[in-house]
Amino acid sequence: MQPLVLEMSAFGPFAAQEVIDFKRLGERPLFLINGPTGSGKTTLLDAICFALYGKTTGDEREGAQMRSDLANAEQLTEVSFTFALSGQVFRVRRVPEQARPKSRGEGFTQQSAEAQLWQLAEDGTELRLIVSNKVTEATREIEQLLGLNVDQFRQVMVLPQGKFRQLLMADSKDREHIFSQLFQTQIYKKLEDELKIRSAEIRREADNLTRQKTVLLEQSGANGEESLVKNHLEIKEKTDCSYKKLEECRHQENQTREYLRQSETLLARFAQLDELRKSILILAEQSHSIEADKLRLQRASVASQLQPAYDQYLQTQQRLSQAERQLTQAEELLNAKKTQQALLAEETQKIPHLQQQINEWGAQKQEVARYLEKSKQLQGVEKARLQAQQACQAKRQQNAVANAELDHKKAELVKLDESLAQLRFNIEENGDLPIAVDRAKQQVEQAKRLQEAQIKSAELTQKLATLKQTGIALNEREQAALSDANRIERDWHLGQAAILSRSLQSGQPCPVCGSDNHPSPAVSEIEPPSQNDVAQARDKAAELTQELSLKREAYSLTNKDLENITNVITEVKALLGDEENLSVDALEQRYLEIKRQCDIWMEQRASLKGLESKKAELSASIAQLEQRLAHHKAEFDHADKMLTEIEKEYALVVAELPEAYRQSDAVQKALTSLEAQMVTADDQVKSLQKRQSAMQSALDEATATQRIRKESCEALKVEFEHQLSSWLSALSNSVFNDQTDFLSAILDSEQQHQVQERIQRYESDRLKKQGALTAIESELKNQTPPDMATVEAVWHAAKLQLEQAEQQWRALHNQQIVLEEKLKGLEQIKRETEALQQQYAVAGTLSDVANGQTGNKVSLQRFVLSVLLDDVLIEASHRLSLMSKGRYRLLRKEDRAKGNRASGLDLEVEDAYAGRIRAVATLSGGESFMAALALALGLSDVVQAYAGGIRLDTLFIDEGFGSLDPESLDLAIRTLTDLQQSGRMIGIISHVTELKEQIPLRIDILSSERGSRICWRDS
Repeated sequence: MQPLVLEMSAFGPFAAQEVIDFKRLGERPLFLINGPTGSGKTTLLDAICFALYGKTTGDEREGAQMRSDLANAEQLTEVSFTFALSGQVFRVRRVPEQARPKSRGEGFTQQSAEAQLWQLAEDGTELRLIVSNKVTEATREIEQLLGLNVDQFRQVMVLPQGKFRQLLMADSKDREHIFSQLFQTQIYKKLEDELKIRSAEIRREADNLTRQKTVLLEQSGANGEESLVKNHLEIKEKTDCSYKKLEECRHQENQTREYLRQSETLLARFAQLDELRKSILILAEQSHSIEADKLRLQRASVASQLQPAYDQYLQTQQRLSQAERQLTQAEELLNAKKTQQALLAEETQKIPHLQQQINEWGAQKQEVARYLEKSKQLQGVEKARLQAQQACQAKRQQNAVANAELDHKKAELVKLDESLAQLRFNIEENGDLPIAVDRAKQQVEQAKRLQEAQIKSAELTQKLATLKQTGIALNEREQAALSDANRIERDWHLGQAAILSRSLQSGQPCPVCGSDNHPSPAVSEIEPPSQNDVAQARDKAAELTQELSLKREAYSLTNKDLENITNVITEVKALLGDEENLSVDALEQRYLEIKRQCDIWMEQRASLKGLESKKAELSASIAQLEQRLAHHKAEFDHADKMLTEIEKEYALVVAELPEAYRQSDAVQKALTSLEAQMVTADDQVKSLQKRQSAMQSALDEATATQRIRKESCEALKVEFEHQLSSWLSALSNSVFNDQTDFLSAILDSEQQHQVQERIQRYESDRLKKQGALTAIESELKNQTPPDMATVEAVWHAAKLQLEQAEQQWRALHNQQIVLEEKLKGLEQIKRETEALQQQYAVAGTLSDVANGQTGNKVSLQRFVLSVLLDDVLIEASHRLSLMSKGRYRLLRKEDRAKGNRASGLDLEVEDAYAGRIRAVATLSGGESFMAALALALGLSDVVQAYAGGIRLDTLFIDEGFGSLDPESLDLAIRTLTDLQQSGRMIGIISHVTELKEQIPLRIDILSSERGSRICWRDS
């Protein structure tokens, strides 16, 4: 990862927007970030780390706390970082949570945190948006791109202030986690876990097969495989004999069943004969009804011939009734129209009055229109008058404000001179506060670490005791569950024997032993359990066994954590020294007090130059104010003169207008009202004239309609008298007595069809049943009904013998099948057991070796990482030896750690002057810095050499050089210069004066009372 551009806005001490274009540094740069304490040097690293991960390098401040106190309220705090990675360019932007002014109204609203990530083209244009807004999603994408999380980034690419010892002092467990990410060795850990899981599965499957074999033999009641085979052969011989007897009984039952079927058929034919005789008698009783249906059909035929004359008579009668109703409606409508015409005549008398009002309103409209132009002129003069009054008032207020501001600034100048004198004195008195703050802060961090470790130790001790008690209780529950499972399985076997004994009959052979004598059959005194009960009991015992195993593993891990915490407590106490007995609160209070004093001192330093500049600005401002006062007085005199002239013009215009029409809106409103009244009256006149014309047309139409309807009604009365005479004549010449008799004889086509169909169905049914009766009587002429009771008794006896024979054979056959299945199960278990043994011979051995269960207890991943760490230490020791003038060399501790503590990746330092090897924790501050720097540089070389997908092209170092003597400093700079030639970008953050002389390329941070800013120095 190589930085390209960093953009900050209102971030930390940088109040404005600052842009750092790292491309200006050129290729393979070694550059210095320089500035006074508190100016914002570390803030540059915080900005890069925040843009990538949303956290600062020291992780002591959240992103929301990084907003500059000196920035404008409207300016948004944000960081944008563009970087190159593996030939691709990316840009990430983050905005922390912050308060910002509302877009509408007063007050503030909360700006939520957001993040965006783009992939860019070489010219800087956006290729695609990877993350649009979500903060966590952007962090996840950055971790996947860089291959590092925020903690690993701080340890291998950024050595932040006060954090450079962490990578050097990390234990084997932490270093294994860091290196596995850098070198992508998770595949070895995954291989360890897969082998461990596979070997455990094979052991579990083998144990299950053993239990299955035991259960299978117990269920079959055999002592072993040979006994099971012997029992199978005996049962097979008995089953064959029983099957022969079963076939004989089945043949006898088939013969008796066939005779029973024939008897049932004969009996059914006799019953059918009786039913036919009864049906014929019923048909004879229905003959009278059929004759009546025939007579109905004849009368309906005659009525259908008279139907046309009757229909024509009815139609004429209906038309006459309709014509009379229409005539009545036409007469009512004509009377209503005459009434409406009389009412409308009264309304039309208003027309002359309305036309007179229209003429009067027109005259008024012309008179009001003459005032409209004058009212508009008055409105313009009023507007100019108001503007002139406002201008005078504004100039008067400007003079008052300028006078007050001048007095205030003169008083402020006096106070500023007093503050400058006091501030210079305070700065000289407290020059050693920054060093005291750093020392107090380190003591607080170590005390907190000690306190947390002690609390953790107490928690782990309590947890160990709880786990021990839980394990004892689980062990007792497991033993009880195993005992219950064995008892339930034994009861199940006894229950099976009792169930079999219930089917034994005296004189019949036993399906198990074959004996005809049963002196003492098995009896179950309790309800036997089912196979499901047995399985549930076994599953419960297995679950408790698994739970107990997990608790034992948890106890082991907790004990290991307790040992690690104890080592941490010892290490921290050694670092605290005489301050060990002080509480965290006391150390924090002391640190906060010193820091508060230091912050005040820093603020005083930052504000000194600001106050001096402010004094000069204040003096210049006073002179400007005096000039402004003279200018404002001249402007006020001119505005007052203009106001007097406008007042005269206003009085002349007002005198020419009536008071009611001095507003143009009032004149326009009067014109609009007159026009509306004229339009309304004209509409009324037109409406009355239109209604009068329409009413006359409607009256003429109603008169014509009434005349036509009356003539039609007279014609229909003549036609009705003729049709009535014709119908009565036809009815008197027919067979019907009157019109009622005629109507009762009418049948429609559907009714005639139903009657005809009923007659035909009766005749067909009578002939069919008569023929069937003759046929059955001929068939049963010489036969008698069978005795069904005797036939059924013979068949039931044969059927009972068959069921008994089949039950005996099925019991033997089931036993044979069960034994055959048991034999097949044993054979399958044998084959599976042999296959598992072959698999475990390979997988089990590989699992023990890969998981560190042999030899020095080193796992596969830790072995691979130890080889990689050796390569890193070779590179690191080479640089450390140069920086320490041949004194120190870093080594990997190969001795196995005590207990269960992780080992294999711990570091030691070889001291050539003392001729011995000691812990890296014994190095001094300057020595630790050189060792951590050498380790970070060596790690960068090896990671890129292995090309594991992670590129460490950049390294930032924050402070630490101040702890080196001049010769060691020169050696460290020479080491970094050599590293620069290999293509790395090295950035050093420091205020050490000697570094300015040795590193000409630098970024200076300039601090002022308005915030810090960036300044480039190329030489």
